[in-house]
Amino acid sequence: MLFRSAIDVTGYLKGQLKFIDTVAYGLLKVTEKEGSAPDSVYLNKQQVKAMIEPFLSEEISKEELETAYSETSFADASTSFVTITYKSKEEPSVIQQVDVYIEPQSGDIQQLYITGFFNTPKGLIKKQILWFHNKGGQIITSPIEINSGNAAVVTERLIWL
Repeated sequence: MLFRSAIDVTGYLKGQLKFIDTVAYGLLKVTEKEGSAPDSVYLNKQQVKAMIEPFLSEEISKEELETAYSETSFADASTSFVTITYKSKEEPSVIQQVDVYIEPQSGDIQQLYITGFFNTPKGLIKKQILWFHNKGGQIITSPIEINSGNAAVVTERLIWL
């Protein structure tokens, strides 16, 4: 298969953050929380970077993917992409799974999906990011083990205008 070498996921995300610095987009965040009406706010570039930062807390380089993650891939007829899935071999690992969606003709990344588990002062949360190349994405935060209070699933969509 054309895509036998691992993807530098950390490098890719950092490249997307650098891309944001070069464009004059309005960056709108739409937040949906279970049981509440959606809310929206414009963000500056530093706030967008802060949203992505948790997914950069653990290095996901080519070398890391080749040694600490198992790899599977398949051609997905429903999306016309090749999907490469990396699952962590180690428990616990902050980043549990990475799915890279590649356009087979060009070999370019079209989407990136990452699942991670993060310890916070409130407890353990699961974060998932679905990133669309040069277009934005969404982050879903789900409570796993919360110390106190009610916790709800929160979806934050980043829309470039």
